[in-house]
Amino acid sequence: MGSILMERQNLTGMMTNFKFQEVTEGESYDPSSLCKDVSFTQAGFYGDWHISVGRTVKRFLVYRNQEVVAYFLFIKCPLLFGKSYLYIPYGPVIKDFSADFFAALQRELYRLAKRENAVFVRLDFTPPVATSHLSKFFTRVSLHSRYSAFFQPRREWFLNLEKSADELLAAMHEKTRYSIRLAERKGVTAEIVTRDFDRYFDIFYELMSATAERNGFSLHQKSYYKNIFRNLSATNAYLSIAKYEEKILCVYLIVIYGRTAHYLYGGSSTQERNRMPTYSAHWMAIMHAKQFHCKYYNFGGIGEENDLLNKKMTTLTFYKKRFGGFEVTHSDFFDVVVQPLWYRLYNFRKYLKRMNI
Repeated sequence: MGSILMERQNLTGMMTNFKFQEVTEGESYDPSSLCKDVSFTQAGFYGDWHISVGRTVKRFLVYRNQEVVAYFLFIKCPLLFGKSYLYIPYGPVIKDFSADFFAALQRELYRLAKRENAVFVRLDFTPPVATSHLSKFFTRVSLHSRYSAFFQPRREWFLNLEKSADELLAAMHEKTRYSIRLAERKGVTAEIVTRDFDRYFDIFYELMSATAERNGFSLHQKSYYKNIFRNLSATNAYLSIAKYEEKILCVYLIVIYGRTAHYLYGGSSTQERNRMPTYSAHWMAIMHAKQFHCKYYNFGGIGEENDLLNKKMTTLTFYKKRFGGFEVTHSDFFDVVVQPLWYRLYNFRKYLKRMNI
């Protein structure tokens, strides 16, 4: 393990020691030990998905004296002209909220970014930290710079699974409950797949690509999703598939981490939409998550109320909320800026893109 020791004198005159220790392959790395409901994006397997397509991923433990107070992994993401940035998705995962810790973290991330020749480091704290506190140490990200296929949404929609099936149905919007039953009456069947995942990849990617084009979303490269399918395990993943007369209309990928089943990726056909196959697929996925004894089902990102430019999320947000549940809000994005000129150019390009200029 590589490590660096930092010392900072606190207000009482005592010395606070922080050690940032890189985790190498085969060594223990478990951010859920600090936060039960940490996202899968800080799990070791998530980093492995990115490594498999050639991206640089590093994992770290942070010690205060002898106690682990933070975990984080960063992914090195490409920019134009051979530049890059480091992203810590829904992380660092922390239990130390002191000014000493944030100051030490800022210095270490700056050092790591310099070593990787990165323009900036983007942080995404779990659990959420007050913006007013983080602003003392990091650069708050502007609205137009929040969106990318790499970045995680600021708001997600969760469903509490600690209810019976009848109670879950009763808590839904009446049209969602009706659509689940209508799908069954119209001949849609749903099933759970827990083996031979790779056999379903082609139809999954076809449907997801069609959905992305229909709704104006960006995707990762195809090899990224292909590698995920090759490395899925029945212990923490499953597919929920909706069919009509043996034709697959919808495929959803669910990953379980900690106490949560996360709807990760999926797509649906433009055909037979009046048969409501997506409702059937989500309902089957929810019921299977209960068999795993998950506490939550995460529908994923929803739109931000004040983001008038992101209208494409409005319909999707409405769809997810009608299943019942509650909103989870994550910390604001913050950056550690290492190359100020390139950082300004990056933000300017993001602004132009958001304004469709």
